[in-house]
Amino acid sequence: MQRTIKFLEHSQIDFEKWDECISSTSSPQPYGFSWYLNWLSDQWQALVIGDYEVVLPLFIKKKYGQLYSTRPYGTQALGPYSKVPLTKEIVKSLVAAAMERVKYAEFFFSPLTPVSKRMKPQQFSNFVLNTSKDYEELYAAYSSQNKRNLKKAASAKFELAEWSSVQDAVQLWQQEIREKTAIEEADFNRLGKLLEFCHYQKRGVLYAVRDEYNQLCGAQFWVVHQGRSTLLLNASTAWGKEHGVSAWLIDQHIKSTSGREHLIDFEGSSIPGLKRFYSGFGAKDEPFYMHVENQLPFPINLLKTKSTR
Repeated sequence: MQRTIKFLEHSQIDFEKWDECISSTSSPQPYGFSWYLNWLSDQWQALVIGDYEVVLPLFIKKKYGQLYSTRPYGTQALGPYSKVPLTKEIVKSLVAAAMERVKYAEFFFSPLTPVSKRMKPQQFSNFVLNTSKDYEELYAAYSSQNKRNLKKAASAKFELAEWSSVQDAVQLWQQEIREKTAIEEADFNRLGKLLEFCHYQKRGVLYAVRDEYNQLCGAQFWVVHQGRSTLLLNASTAWGKEHGVSAWLIDQHIKSTSGREHLIDFEGSSIPGLKRFYSGFGAKDEPFYMHVENQLPFPINLLKTKSTR
């Protein structure tokens, strides 16, 4: 394989070849597909080896007169993606090529990416569940806490609100997490448009529940593509939490995918309570990694981005 690494501006990327590379693994995460990135980032760039045998997206911006790259909001792990077996040397060469373009970069490596110990990557949890077993067998692996949550939900007699929209779900999500995060309005809007696109293109499924007053009390949106469901939105009101709505909605999705080869991706969380919650559905941790390269001059090199705070 040709090892020359090419840097491509957004207009130079062959999106068909790019997505073919992303699709080369079974049940690929959605974050690297061109149709996904184009909604979340303006004019993202790429590193490409050979005829799209290996690719890595970059998101170059300027701040304080310095060029940097980090992941856009709404993504998690972002490659490198490869049609051939990845090696530590290939990963190292891609990082070096990226640093020829920027002074600071955050690399969020996908699960199973071979990373050298010299990089000292930080590990993050990502919980996945294969639903090929019958539902009864999947349910048996639920934690006692999640089974209690489902009993609360049964008492509440939840029903799916089929007429709810993606906009309704995003609005609930914003209301519930706005005060807890520093997410900018533009990022919310971009992700909302991505979810609407996925819903329209039948690349995603929306679940929603309303309370007795017809108020939305819980909603989830799953991107569904090539044998993988990824939980991108999970929101509930205080009443919904009290009555186990999130557990009930996840259980609905597990039921819908049970008995066939399918991978449910809960995404990751460093919050202990969420880690217990997602792993409590029988999910296994498939970690991803963050590596930071900081060549900024002093004192700018002391600043932290939102991703590393």
